[in-house]
Amino acid sequence: MKDIGKKISVMPIHAFIMCFAALFSFVSIFIPMFDVVVQYKHLKMYSLLTMLTDPTLETTLMRGNAVKLDFLSFGVWMFIIAIVASVAAVTLSLSYQLFTDNAKKKRIGCLITMGLFIVRLASHIYTASHFITDDMLKANEMTPERLYVAQSFMGNALVLVLVVGIIASLYGALGLKMNFKLFAYPYILWIIVFTVLPLLLILFRAFFKSTGSGYEFTTAGFDVLFANKTVTATFYGQKLVLQEYFSVFLRSLDYAVWTTIGCLVIAYPLAYILARRARSLHSSGSRLLLLFVLPMWMNTMLRTYAWRAFFSETGVLNTFLTSTNIINEPILFLKNEFLADLITKLVMTNDFLPYMILPIYSVLIKIEPSLLEASYDLGAGKIQTFLKVTLPLSMPGVISGIQMVFMPSLTFYMIPDIITEGSKTTVGNTIQSFVLNESSTLNQAGNVLSLMLLIFVLITMGILRNSDKEAEGGGMMTI
Repeated sequence: MKDIGKKISVMPIHAFIMCFAALFSFVSIFIPMFDVVVQYKHLKMYSLLTMLTDPTLETTLMRGNAVKLDFLSFGVWMFIIAIVASVAAVTLSLSYQLFTDNAKKKRIGCLITMGLFIVRLASHIYTASHFITDDMLKANEMTPERLYVAQSFMGNALVLVLVVGIIASLYGALGLKMNFKLFAYPYILWIIVFTVLPLLLILFRAFFKSTGSGYEFTTAGFDVLFANKTVTATFYGQKLVLQEYFSVFLRSLDYAVWTTIGCLVIAYPLAYILARRARSLHSSGSRLLLLFVLPMWMNTMLRTYAWRAFFSETGVLNTFLTSTNIINEPILFLKNEFLADLITKLVMTNDFLPYMILPIYSVLIKIEPSLLEASYDLGAGKIQTFLKVTLPLSMPGVISGIQMVFMPSLTFYMIPDIITEGSKTTVGNTIQSFVLNESSTLNQAGNVLSLMLLIFVLITMGILRNSDKEAEGGGMMTI
């Protein structure tokens, strides 16, 4: 037993993954994974075992038509294949890792185990896709839309586990040593596919437009954006004549700046209080922080419409003010340009507030109390200690919070669009209208505007980073 325990302690990561995948593959035989749906109604859940022990399904539909299904013959073969592949995978994954020291034999064991995982995965997919046959549909006079099998959550989990097991087996068969650095590769691939490539596509489409037979270089998108077309825009009660799309950018920048300022003014004192409370309770987290995180779990659109209903003519606020005789007639908050602008910034501040609180809190909670005590011992008061010690040390969190709020709020258009009922145009919905337009020139203009916005964001990030070279994004946090 001691030898086995010692071998388990030195097992590589891929071996543990293989053993887990093999055990899960075996246990899944007894877990219901196939949900039979008849006439849009979920009737019965089947596992590979219940396909043998209770293979028949009979039901009568509303119109008196009877549906009779029998899965015994199909279930016998799928059960045999699954049980053989699973038991063999469990045996090999454990025996070759625990009872064999020969590296070559271990590789062979991993290779065979990988083959068994592939067989188990193929049998599971075949079972799900052939559970209901064409003969069953004809015999019961049903269509695939009215009689089918839906895979349960555990079925999806089995597919994922087997795929991971196949990858781990392949590593073992190739004699590679798996370490935690390898888990970074999927994220690198994700960044390349969903971040780098889209940015390169935007760059390409900003200078080239489709001609049907190919692409040609053109600056028509720039001509659209920088056209000598002016509009009269109102900012803080002042009417200004500005270039059309510059006014749109200025409005978006106005929303982003005030949202960031509002979040910072509210978030820093809250994070400071929560951090002090957590420190006094000798805790690394604060359950009160959940009160500010919970709203993030609700859809942004629903929260915004709730705010709109609150300030509407017949909303909660107007109802309260009129019922208490504070006002005689409802105030049209959303129709008044100044009030609607103020409410938009309030709602955006409320929406982005958690993104400012979390990084600041995570930095404040890590400040060593001994540093504050040393400041007091040297004769500094509470204000001096805060200004000379706490505030400078919390700047990485502040800068990270500013980045997390300012960047997305600059292009966020849902809240202004809903609150002002589309009367205020921002950069976000301008890009949307360009990209969704059928004109290739306007499509290019949307990509040009996206590119210019990206350049502005990168410059802003560079300025923020240079203001504090030690900013690391706020670190981790425990709630």
